[in-house]
Amino acid sequence: MKIDTHLHTTCSDGRNTVAELFQTASRIRIELMSVTDHDTLAAYPEAFDEAGRYKIALVPGMELSTRDEGRNKDVHVVGLKVDTDYAPLRHELKKLADARLEARKKLLDRVNAYLAEKHEDWQPLRFEDVRRRVSGNIVGKPHIAAAIIENAARAGLPVDEQELYRLFRQPGIESKKAYELTMEECIGLIDRAGGVAVLAHPCEYADPAEAMERFVRLGGRATELCKYRYKMKIPSISALEPVYRPAVEHCMNEHIMTLARRHGLKLTASSDYHGKAGEPGMETGEYGIDVSWLLD
Repeated sequence: MKIDTHLHTTCSDGRNTVAELFQTASRIRIELMSVTDHDTLAAYPEAFDEAGRYKIALVPGMELSTRDEGRNKDVHVVGLKVDTDYAPLRHELKKLADARLEARKKLLDRVNAYLAEKHEDWQPLRFEDVRRRVSGNIVGKPHIAAAIIENAARAGLPVDEQELYRLFRQPGIESKKAYELTMEECIGLIDRAGGVAVLAHPCEYADPAEAMERFVRLGGRATELCKYRYKMKIPSISALEPVYRPAVEHCMNEHIMTLARRHGLKLTASSDYHGKAGEPGMETGEYGIDVSWLLD
């Protein structure tokens, strides 16, 4: 069974609209999926309509980022099977989205200042120009990067995407959100919304075992196997030729399965697809996992 319970759209930092994402899912025969945009449920109810059109089982969800705690930075928690009409959840997501928006404004201001100092022909980019690229209420770094690259191209200036992302993380340029949730708060919010908290892409963290142990101790109930082959932020993936990445991905997921069994966690499979590289979807048969809990 091909599934994917971690997918992004233009409602946050994905490159595909909700309709385009479902077209892709249908074309490659995904049978069950979840749209899990960052800090927003803006893809719903359109996602329900598209799922009905293509006869794909849809699990409602979203993705939350946690405040840095310990050695694992920016741990992400996906909420699956949440009640998309639960008012306290929507209220909290609005606060998170507003904080993200303010942080992105500051980031753009700092990048504008940096580029103006580096390139005398740089014309500062307005935040309103970035907002026009977004269909929802979440402005992500990919939106800012795309707008900067387009603005630079008009001026004939060389600005590289990977260089930009490195710049976004530099001290003095990076802009932190003023309001964030702890891992415990994320899990509690998802539980109250009737959902299941899922530790997202655990092999991205410095210490997956420690991250999972903490997640379980705080009440998390599931984790995901992931299509790591496209995650260039993981050094053990990006250092390899593409032909070798699926084998390393398989080893990573086998390790996560071992940890999940140790802690009694449910499993799902995902790609964290943003429309930038590769295709979404994973075959549950490759790992022999039981995902019936997603449909209970």
